[in-house]
Amino acid sequence: MQNSKPLSGYRVVELSTFMAAPSCGRLMADWGAEVIKVEAHSGDPWRFFGQSMCLPTQEDEAPAWELYNANKRGIVVDLKNAEGQQILHKLLETADVLITNNRPEALEKLSLNYDKLKEKYPRLVYALVTGFGEEGPDVDQPGFDVVAFWARSGFLADLVKPDEYPVYSPAGFGDLTVGLSLFGGICAALLGRQASGKGDKVSVSLYGTAIWCVSVLAASVQKRYGNKFPKARLEGNPVAIPYRCKDNEWIMLSILQHDRYWQAFCKALGREDLIHDERFKNQGLALQNRQLLIPILEETFKTRNSEEWVQRLREADIVHDKLRHFTDILTDEQAWVNNYLTNYPFANGEKAILACTPIQSEAAGPLPYEKGPLLGEHTREVLAALGYSGGEIEEFKNKKIIAVR
Repeated sequence: MQNSKPLSGYRVVELSTFMAAPSCGRLMADWGAEVIKVEAHSGDPWRFFGQSMCLPTQEDEAPAWELYNANKRGIVVDLKNAEGQQILHKLLETADVLITNNRPEALEKLSLNYDKLKEKYPRLVYALVTGFGEEGPDVDQPGFDVVAFWARSGFLADLVKPDEYPVYSPAGFGDLTVGLSLFGGICAALLGRQASGKGDKVSVSLYGTAIWCVSVLAASVQKRYGNKFPKARLEGNPVAIPYRCKDNEWIMLSILQHDRYWQAFCKALGREDLIHDERFKNQGLALQNRQLLIPILEETFKTRNSEEWVQRLREADIVHDKLRHFTDILTDEQAWVNNYLTNYPFANGEKAILACTPIQSEAAGPLPYEKGPLLGEHTREVLAALGYSGGEIEEFKNKKIIAVR
């Protein structure tokens, strides 16, 4: 017997493109909501974006598309057409949630801004993703995550060593963080609606999320505290930075309680002589004398291969890990036993390893991973369920107001 999902019975209309908002829609679908993705005739550009990541984008094998659009249904409606807008509004009459990442200016032109919709659909939870927020001079600027999340927040400039090329930002990291945040906000709004009977507006921006992610860094760089970025090689916390090993792999340390773990750490390194060294015996002294300690640790780590250090540090209960590579994820036992990965079968018979959404529930059980919709795949059945006749649907198709498979 299939487990009941917490969001079963909720209908979500997703009017969004690319990654941030669609990834939230994917989470809603995983947790049981009926998610109907509304696309233009040209389709969500994300259908074709995989090529830039060396991924196929044909209908029978599109890994990037499946990641953020699995478990949804899809329709095609021309919202620039008055009759197309009527179809959308008929759908919204039945919806609990609208997810969109259209810019405020575009939503205003289509009369799909929150102020217009909240009067028509007072129980609707309106979920909005923006690049830079809903106010200010950049409100209508396009905001992909590499710009609004990575560049604007300081990530790209301040997390590299001086005179080095900026960090090449991982694709979609900010988008997916926003999607997780929006998912939580929507669920909270739906919970609030149970008590009040009223919908709500939930909004998350890439820039605002990035500021939250760098919040402790942003606090520390204020003049009164004086933390500086980017940091040079000898400016970090000696026991919370990476060290190169004999095999040219790296070990990342994260010892946040120096006094508690210093002795065990030194023993794991085979450097018992450092335990009572007056220059490093507590956190304050270790930081004060970091330009002496870091070179000592660098030379020590160069004496053994990374796997040897992993074993020694693990036995000493020191928080650490090897700097792993993206390819390592695919064979990581820890990822497989926790169902963080799946072997996804494509329509053409091929398979690929794809990530699963990360939130799990004992009550809900294993989450589904059904293919994302083909362009216009469910237009006919969704419109029929809304009460449109076969003749009306055919007329909409002939007038190019909709597309059907």
